[in-house]
Amino acid sequence: MEIAEPTIAQAVGRCMEAGASRVVIAPYFLSRGRHIQEDIPALVAAAQQQYPGISCSIAEPIGIDPLMVQLIQSRVQAALLKDCEAAAALAGAALAGAKDAAVPAAAVPAAAAAEPRMQPCQQQR
Repeated sequence: MEIAEPTIAQAVGRCMEAGASRVVIAPYFLSRGRHIQEDIPALVAAAQQQYPGISCSIAEPIGIDPLMVQLIQSRVQAALLKDCEAAAALAGAALAGAKDAAVPAAAVPAAAAAEPRMQPCQQQR
């Protein structure tokens, strides 16, 4: 936050240069930790001193909103599906390798053993 650019003061300045008279700082945080309670208000106050012609307010952090829960669930499901697709590709390659001398024979039983584990993946789709 203190290192990343644009800083809050730089962003407020850019908004003012673009004609804004009011800026809302919307922090991307899940909880009201130290940054929300202390750091951001101090940085906003400093920006307002630097740019007295602009009004600044701070929105509440994102928090644990039901939409965040849905987003996280979606990301987890996508990762599981990706893992299932990779496992299916590996199993398919190993099964196809039974006819290919380049694939070790030990890979075929491993792929066959992995195949029952694919059932949960197929149900997720």
